[in-house]
Amino acid sequence: MLQSLDSFVPQHEKVLCIDSDGTVIDAMNCKHNFCHGKSFIEEWELTDHAEEVQKIWNDINLYEKSRGINRFLALDEMLKRMEGVYLHTDPEEWNDYKDWVSEGDLSNKSLQARIDRDSNPLLKKAMRWSKSLNEKIAALTPADKPPFENVREALEYAKDKVDLAVISSSNLAAITEEWNAYGLLDYLSVMTSQEIGTKDECIARMLEKGYQKENVLMIGDAYPDVHASESNGVWYYPILTRHEGESWAKLKDTYLPVFLKGEYGSVQEQLMNEFARNFENKGE
Repeated sequence: MLQSLDSFVPQHEKVLCIDSDGTVIDAMNCKHNFCHGKSFIEEWELTDHAEEVQKIWNDINLYEKSRGINRFLALDEMLKRMEGVYLHTDPEEWNDYKDWVSEGDLSNKSLQARIDRDSNPLLKKAMRWSKSLNEKIAALTPADKPPFENVREALEYAKDKVDLAVISSSNLAAITEEWNAYGLLDYLSVMTSQEIGTKDECIARMLEKGYQKENVLMIGDAYPDVHASESNGVWYYPILTRHEGESWAKLKDTYLPVFLKGEYGSVQEQLMNEFARNFENKGE
């Protein structure tokens, strides 16, 4: 039965902490192809080079180690790769943008506050782009974001053996809608979201429920998930980009049994090496 984090009482010795977007739900692919990247192409008037530009955007946000970074950091990296190829960015405007990025509060609210003090055209472009991609994301339906192959089978296998917790930086309404649309909510013990805290903080809250660190396995698709697991001293299982269904099948058939036996330390280094190599090869 799904519970709130405050009222959650563990039913098992072990718990799976599962990221949602890009790990369980195939949302990152459509968001970056049809929202983030498309809005960048529109705002920077690069329609004539749409295919090439989209590929570069996807490399940064889906297929390289930078997968999962904040949109405004991704934008800065995109401008670097575009410079002198498909566009030219005014150095002074770009320096102002980098200065804002360095402040650390990378949100539309923070960006608007900076725009109110500085009429920099690049800052305004970044805001238009960010608002545009938000509108496109809001228009997506659960049909656009199905779960990956073999997710259900893995959750079915795990549900009576471990507690199952969503640890996600998405908003609660979106997670609930996506999991409910495909009948996955019934597998969960507890759900966390951006409203509750960062992934690091939510894993820490789970540990406060009494789990031993060696009995916690974080499942994710990007290095921010790795950092959340490492900061709490818990294990990590990677869902490999472009190999998500295979990753879930291996979790069910091979690595969950290892975790249940208390022997996950014997495979952690190997799995992390595979995770790194997959990004080096861009999932190919």
